[in-house]
Amino acid sequence: MTPDIVAAQRKVSAIQLLRALAALTVAAVHIAFGFADQLGNGLGLGHNWRGEREAQLAVMLFFIISGYVMVTAAQGRFGTPGARGTFWRRRFIRIMPPYWLASALMAAVLTIFFARTPDAAHFLRSLALIPEWPRGGELRPLVYLWVGWTLLYEMAFYFIFGLFLPLPRRRAILAVAGTLGVMILAGFWVPPVDPLLFALTRPLPVMFAAGMALALWRAGGGILPSGLRWLVLLAIIPAVLLVPAPFEPTAGGWDFLAWAGLPALLIAIAALGGPLALPAEQLITKAGDASYAIYLLHVPVAWFWLWFWGRLPGFDAGPWDYLASALAATICSSWLFFRWIERPMTLALNRWLAGPHSLQEPDRKTP
Repeated sequence: MTPDIVAAQRKVSAIQLLRALAALTVAAVHIAFGFADQLGNGLGLGHNWRGEREAQLAVMLFFIISGYVMVTAAQGRFGTPGARGTFWRRRFIRIMPPYWLASALMAAVLTIFFARTPDAAHFLRSLALIPEWPRGGELRPLVYLWVGWTLLYEMAFYFIFGLFLPLPRRRAILAVAGTLGVMILAGFWVPPVDPLLFALTRPLPVMFAAGMALALWRAGGGILPSGLRWLVLLAIIPAVLLVPAPFEPTAGGWDFLAWAGLPALLIAIAALGGPLALPAEQLITKAGDASYAIYLLHVPVAWFWLWFWGRLPGFDAGPWDYLASALAATICSSWLFFRWIERPMTLALNRWLAGPHSLQEPDRKTP
């Protein structure tokens, strides 16, 4: 095996590791503080730490990874006739059908076990990623399966990326970054009235641009020495300690990016700034493969487990028991979902609608 192939595999393993850690962090925080801490006497962790920063950091890391992966996956396809339509179809197939199934599962669990039937109009709009303002008044447009708010940004980024795919690579990436910049600048004049327009003009897509820039730099032969990458990783400590919490975290403003996006970027640079040898690469790859399923399913699984856990014979139904068992149930069900539903469905839809296997995400063979 040649050194460049080994380096490519390690690079992909790093991406898979980041994906898995990000998804598990989001799931653990949501299950811990959205469910377990509300049970009985709670987790006993107090109210000073609620895991909010860690969860939002993980989401920003997802955005960076998306920007990085798109540039890497499209290498050799920039400027190719017909690449735009294939790219859009493949990204739609990759993101939307699993999201629809997870939303339907959420509706089924809440309807069957908790008699909470969703509003039909809101549910259907959510399937199209048309958000609404939450009842609590937060400035974060949400959909029915509320973790799906991030998919609105993902799909908008994929649309813009595909729009400029016929251009040469560097020009295309600059055009994508420029378009994202124009949208963000427009946000200074967009009042929080329409939830969709407000969401699309937040500065969060800066993270996609950062991922694209990192991928472009790495593709040009850029590499950070291991010692410098360790310093970048250690810089997370002052970034976390010195940057204050944003005034309105749910608004996704520039102060939010400094609070959650800066540590995420430092982690991405440290992990992807050069070759990264990891143990148990096959296990990491499998965890990364299931990361999207973990992200989508942890909320409906947590709701179902809330109904199911106390009915298990011989099970001490305490909040920590719930947290541990709900996380285990999420991981197991997510892997089964990926293995038997998500992956076969995606492959079948790609064969039917997207033509040959071009412009696919990197896997263990395609860096």
